[in-house]
Amino acid sequence: MSVKKQIRQNDYRTSEKAEIKNCIRQYGKLAGGIAHDLNTILTTIYGYSEMALETLDETSDAGQNIRNILLAADRARALTGRLMNLSHPAGNDRKKVRVSDIIKETISLIRPSIPHGTEVAENIASPDIIVSADPLQLFRAFTNLAVNALQAMESTGGRLTITLETVSAGDRKQLNAGEYALIRFSDTGHGMDKKTADKMFDPFFTARTNGNGTGLGLSLVYDIISDLDGDINVSSEVNKGTVIEIVIPAESGKFASLP
Repeated sequence: MSVKKQIRQNDYRTSEKAEIKNCIRQYGKLAGGIAHDLNTILTTIYGYSEMALETLDETSDAGQNIRNILLAADRARALTGRLMNLSHPAGNDRKKVRVSDIIKETISLIRPSIPHGTEVAENIASPDIIVSADPLQLFRAFTNLAVNALQAMESTGGRLTITLETVSAGDRKQLNAGEYALIRFSDTGHGMDKKTADKMFDPFFTARTNGNGTGLGLSLVYDIISDLDGDINVSSEVNKGTVIEIVIPAESGKFASLP
């Protein structure tokens, strides 16, 4: 490859990244606006529910129903809090984080949107493995992968399994010396042919034809994982599902608690 051609490719990739970041900022603003509106509605729900409780015996069926409404509102407020976090642009705020905590946060966020007939399971073999990362960026990557997997199963149902384990250079020859966190997203969805799988990391590429795909998906994930000196691998087969594996260098020492 000539030097000029390499420079043109690098410039094109830089331009793509800038466009992706601009789209992410726009989606972030949208998420923040939705979260603000939802919080306004939730405040009304809290107010009327608490007023209703004042006129009821809390041990009655009606009182318990109001309590259940308040519990549901609490869960909704937690979700809007996560939406607000996503609306803030992430910097390079790296810290030692426990990967299992990010996985649990991801599952907690997507659980309300899991389609009927679809199951999400976690298989945490290395619960204490630590990586150096911006936790919000890692959360974005995991959430993106999980949502893509759910979309691949929305018409047929299936199972998404998120696995976390430790691997070393001895386990995989392509890795440099040391230990790594291996995170695997395995779904039983419609899968992809090789032509589609080869384009998955291209910016703005989407296999969805109904207008619901943003095309930011794995391009964003790829950039996040690359910035962590990690690697990502995809294997897929039509009608047999998709497996996406991420490896990130592991760290030692104490991890920072998530907010």
